Amino acid sequence: MSLVTDKSETKSSSPARSEPAAAPDTMSVADAAVATKRFVFVDGLRGLAALGIVLFHIWWYEPPPYPWLDSIHWIVDATFIRIRAGVQVLLVISGFVIAYTCRKTWVTPREVSLFTLRRLIRLVPAYWFTLGCVVLVNLVCDAAGDFASPYEGELTIARLSAHLTFLQDILGHEALSAGIWTICIEMQFYVVAILGWGIAQHFFPRPVPSEPRPSAFALLAVFAPLGFASLFYWRMLESTTPWVIHFTWMFFLGMATWWTLDRSLPKFCYGIVIGIALVELAFDDEWWYENSVALLTSISIFVAGSFDRLHRWLNWPWLQYLGRISYSLYLIHFPVCHLVITTAWKLFDDQPTSNQASAILLSALGLSLVAAHALYTFVEAPSLRLSAILKRTAT
Repeated sequence: MSLVTDKSETKSSSPARSEPAAAPDTMSVADAAVATKRFVFVDGLRGLAALGIVLFHIWWYEPPPYPWLDSIHWIVDATFIRIRAGVQVLLVISGFVIAYTCRKTWVTPREVSLFTLRRLIRLVPAYWFTLGCVVLVNLVCDAAGDFASPYEGELTIARLSAHLTFLQDILGHEALSAGIWTICIEMQFYVVAILGWGIAQHFFPRPVPSEPRPSAFALLAVFAPLGFASLFYWRMLESTTPWVIHFTWMFFLGMATWWTLDRSLPKFCYGIVIGIALVELAFDDEWWYENSVALLTSISIFVAGSFDRLHRWLNWPWLQYLGRISYSLYLIHFPVCHLVITTAWKLFDDQPTSNQASAILLSALGLSLVAAHALYTFVEAPSLRLSAILKRTAT
């Protein structure tokens, strides 16, 4: 992924593979926690990151002649190109959540299957529903005649099948919607995380043989090489972008954060991880911003946890709900925004004024939030409940 810093570059109306979007683990920390208190600070970060990415996409996909973009101050413009790094926040959070979720898990072939099935139940219904919405929006645009399609190219059976099975990028298909490539990365990470946890659990001595928690040495021996290989090598390669190894460093940061708060890792080990990342950052001219955001996310969660504030900071109702619906918002905002903005632009003969464009883009944001609320209520929340039932019956 390359960070575009020049607003003058051509902006496409189709979802580019190189643009990051939210990659929230569909299970929020609030839903995952078995304790009486929720990790509201993490959910708050999730909500802010998801909102930032939606704003970035609205900014990025404004149709030409870009009346709103050409009227804003350069500081605002620079801010919108930066908030796309909310994806790094979400990747770190995902690693944190999965490390938390696995903390009491005994890894067996049956548990690996159930673990994967539960995540499919959480991810797939809302994801498939969104793909259906994108196809429907495309049909509406085709019927309208001169409306731009939400995606480039034809919708073939092979292309749709690849999307339905999370293989679109691996098989070389253009994305049907902005950001959905990250769902493929999430699915790969789940497999790596549960298998890695099992290897650390079964192939290394455990501090307490009767408990599932691996030793600090085992955790670092299994996951640290993957994380640092990602940091220093894999993320530099364009060929690795469809694979989780390109992003393992961000996931590893989140996992190490939880393990340190859980005392599975000594604090000095976490300090070494952060120190190595800071040294790399000093020599990183291309990815310094993304890496800085990931580090700040990890450190902020660690600080909040160290001061027992994970259950208190960012505990604002609107932000907590935004964090709760962040997966639905991440999925549904692009087809909604495309339909709203494309239709409104036509109403003004493709020449809206700056004020009109501002009103249109603000309406697109508001309707995206409404659609996300509906998607969460009627699709995602039932999926979460079904996954929870499966977990209870399995135990």
